[in-house]
Amino acid sequence: MGFMGYVFKALGFESNEQKTKPKKTKTNASYKFKNGKTTGRVEHIDGIPVYYPVTFNQAKEYTQFLKDKKAVIISIETTEKAESQRILDYFKGYTLGANAKFIVLDEDRLYLMLPEGLEVEE
Repeated sequence: MGFMGYVFKALGFESNEQKTKPKKTKTNASYKFKNGKTTGRVEHIDGIPVYYPVTFNQAKEYTQFLKDKKAVIISIETTEKAESQRILDYFKGYTLGANAKFIVLDEDRLYLMLPEGLEVEE
């Protein structure tokens, strides 16, 4: 199953009758990087919205997607180092408290947050 299959499953288009312990998943996003930077800001990756928080307060607004049971991708490539660490810590804590998943799509740049009930297979 390719990345799109995982996304469709995560969005609930396919059901998974068996409950298995989720595994930590690292996968690559479906867009290209050039010299360590994206080739332009993308608004969606495989149908999931991508957001680029710059400040901590801006990042807090994106947790509303998890409350609404929607997946969201966060990119911190344009955020300052100290602020990006604070944002990541907040998202990791929030997803833990909301029983959601925090998945690394691309080291140090791209992160997928899945609300409770949505799954991504390896």
